[in-house]
Amino acid sequence: MKSVLRAGVVLSAAAGLGVALVPAASADPVQTVGYTSEDGAWPLVGSAQYAAPGDEIAVWERDGVLKIDVQSGLKDLRVELSAPAGETLHTGTYTGARFRGQSDPALTTPGIFVVSGNFGCGDPYADFTIDRLDADGVDVTFVQRCGSPDGPATRGEVHFHA
Repeated sequence: MKSVLRAGVVLSAAAGLGVALVPAASADPVQTVGYTSEDGAWPLVGSAQYAAPGDEIAVWERDGVLKIDVQSGLKDLRVELSAPAGETLHTGTYTGARFRGQSDPALTTPGIFVVSGNFGCGDPYADFTIDRLDADGVDVTFVQRCGSPDGPATRGEVHFHA
């Protein structure tokens, strides 16, 4: 099952069944992505707040990976989160997340991939919490440190209710 949440619609495709448009249930869409990085954090530097409709925000799941994309003028951001091998993402807190590239197989730990401007961290130490994960929306917070478990942190959050 693949789901894409974008600007008020949920696109669902089941194997062999095609694509169906399903109106979102929420009357008040919320589509924000933000982060704040400590000095020396990487690859996200400083802080940023993105919000639709001015910024394009897309959230979807594919092959067990939750993907969040932001396009804002010439700036871009992607966050990918995955459960440990053999598990599916669900609400809850995931600790000890490690790098999982876009085409890498599932890991024994939760996976994380954060990239902005074609730069990412190849050695992340991260935790993330999924407070909501359903057809109508996603609420996620994460903390990532690049290079060591006690390095400078980036704290981010995603709120996407179509």
